[in-house]
Amino acid sequence: MAVYRQVVECAAADLELALADCYGRGAFSIEEQDLPGRVRLLVYFHESVAGSEPVDESIDWQSVSEQPWLAVEIGRRLWLAPPWDTGKTPQGRVRLDYLRGQACGTGGHGATQVCLEAIDEYLQPGMSFLDVGTGSGILSIAAGLLGAATIVACDIDEPSVEIAQANCDAPMFVGSVRSIRDASFDLIAANINATMLDTIGGDLRRVLKPDAILLGGGFRIDEDPELPMRTLERFERDGWACAAYRNA
Repeated sequence: MAVYRQVVECAAADLELALADCYGRGAFSIEEQDLPGRVRLLVYFHESVAGSEPVDESIDWQSVSEQPWLAVEIGRRLWLAPPWDTGKTPQGRVRLDYLRGQACGTGGHGATQVCLEAIDEYLQPGMSFLDVGTGSGILSIAAGLLGAATIVACDIDEPSVEIAQANCDAPMFVGSVRSIRDASFDLIAANINATMLDTIGGDLRRVLKPDAILLGGGFRIDEDPELPMRTLERFERDGWACAAYRNA
């Protein structure tokens, strides 16, 4: 099958929006390269798009695009597996399928997996859960599998919400956490980035119930968002971090 590659650069703060745009245009895989204050994206398509170039099929382009996705244990309860994997889910775990080729947050990226690990650690059956910057909806799906009683998701990018809604039947809306009333949720996951966490940190705290938990992710391990809450612990995987904060 023909493969085409497009090179896209964006500010680090705009990474989530750029990823959502690329997947919305039909990308099946994206490789990220860090630059000073910016990110270069190598975006792969099966059809030619404006600005793309054919990839020489004699080179090992599969090393960055279509490697087999392996089943992996996440935390104590999740089993992240490729949709085509027919193997038995390990005892005591629930199966969560990769959402391949969807919006940002398919499950294959380290930033998503570390947020899944944090959700596995803190989500208890019966909790209310908010997914801020939902992307593909995979965090909401995980919350449902782990027993959340109420799940709500939002994203400022309309195509991402449309994709997430196709993957997950939880209530979703286009917009930000500013639209949510005070003290509404037991657990919030915001897999965005350090800059956005700092920007909306006050609103995230506002919509948490007293003594509830925020899981803030989407940032590199050398970054440390300054949120108005007490840090409990950090989870790290493949250079990406997610921190747990208590609203106390």
